Amino acid sequence: MQGDMSDEECHNCVNAIPQMSDSLCSLAMAARIQLFGCYTLYEADGFHEPDVTTSKTNLLNKICGESEAVDGGFVELRDAAFAALESGVVSGNGFFSSSYDSVQVTAQCEGDLGSCDCGECVNNAVQVAQEECGNSVSGEIYLDKCFISYSYHPGGTHGNSKREDDGNKLTAIVVGGAAALFLGFIFFLCIKSWNKKDDD
Repeated sequence: MQGDMSDEECHNCVNAIPQMSDSLCSLAMAARIQLFGCYTLYEADGFHEPDVTTSKTNLLNKICGESEAVDGGFVELRDAAFAALESGVVSGNGFFSSSYDSVQVTAQCEGDLGSCDCGECVNNAVQVAQEECGNSVSGEIYLDKCFISYSYHPGGTHGNSKREDDGNKLTAIVVGGAAALFLGFIFFLCIKSWNKKDDD
């Protein structure tokens, strides 16, 4: 369940899955139905899909929006929002949703992932979004153990002056840099704790 959903929204989301599973998957031995906010995964006992490597970072699906951003500051804003997303999901116990300037971002990890693994999974999803969605103003990336989504809503910023645009870019760079430093610190702590476990 997505971390910001009410009980009723979660109930409605989960209730929509069985009918979709019947119509889309029929008598499949294994299936995963992913909606925005909830999903189900099942497989018959003893069933293992052939030639599939199990990894928390397997790309299951990606959806890149058709329209592309035309204003020059989009990539900087999106990447700063991604940096905030990566640090936020680690400190947010596997869920983070926020609006950064004109970019709405959401990330969630499965409940059995620890903070370090969650951060790594979201980082991989962010890289997929950056490389494969390019300048798309929206995207959803689903990995085996986490997903991210983003959408860009400039909302009437076309009338902004160049000074305001430069201020937004500078803010994006500063906040993105701070978030990257925080994420680096978290990964350092994870590595340090792993090394300590190895010494024991």
